[in-house]
Amino acid sequence: MENIPEQFTQLKELLTEYFDSNLEYYKFSGFEKLVRLSVALSITALFFLLTMFALLFFGFGTAAWLTDILESEIFGYAGTGALFLILIGLIYLLRKPLIERPLIKLFYKILYSQKHKD
Repeated sequence: MENIPEQFTQLKELLTEYFDSNLEYYKFSGFEKLVRLSVALSITALFFLLTMFALLFFGFGTAAWLTDILESEIFGYAGTGALFLILIGLIYLLRKPLIERPLIKLFYKILYSQKHKD
């Protein structure tokens, strides 16, 4: 019976140590996921920016090409605008399989993947 207070003291120390180690683990895990998510968002933003520049120059090239074919600068730029509107419409109609699902899979993989420990 004299040993019970000592056992409670040991139990308290072990529980405190356990909760402290869990807290450290979750801090590290959250930080790791935050870094991985920010890197993925940065890469996605860079990809988006470069794609926008490519589309800008592609649009000017297409407008110049259509201007030569149609022999009217107005119709060349209007045709390019129409092509971009069609492209925007297609992207809107196919947004789930082209944009939403791949992004959800990417972020799920980043946030919930478990690394295999050797």
